[in-house]
Amino acid sequence: MSASVERVYALVRRIPAGKVMSYGQVAALCPPLTARRVGQLMARALGSDIPWWRVVGSDGTLRTHRRDPMLAELQKAYLQSEGVLFTKDGRVRMTPEQVVNPATFEVELP
Repeated sequence: MSASVERVYALVRRIPAGKVMSYGQVAALCPPLTARRVGQLMARALGSDIPWWRVVGSDGTLRTHRRDPMLAELQKAYLQSEGVLFTKDGRVRMTPEQVVNPATFEVELP
């Protein structure tokens, strides 16, 4: 596994329950990766110890819907069980209380 992939997984493991980050935020902390690549890595993380459900689109959309609507429902259920709030149209409320601020997100990465 490459160092940048390990960085992504290490970072996502440290997103606290009840908080989210966008694919772009994760990518910005793990150069040279792009938001799209982070999304691909989260798809590979299903069934692992990595809380993939805490990574969402920058507008709060659950991008897993593109892959499988049932997966998006699972993601929403996980997030709701952690106290994450949603808008009426089904997006995560991207408020400072729910989004990890990358500027203050301290994490030791490989």
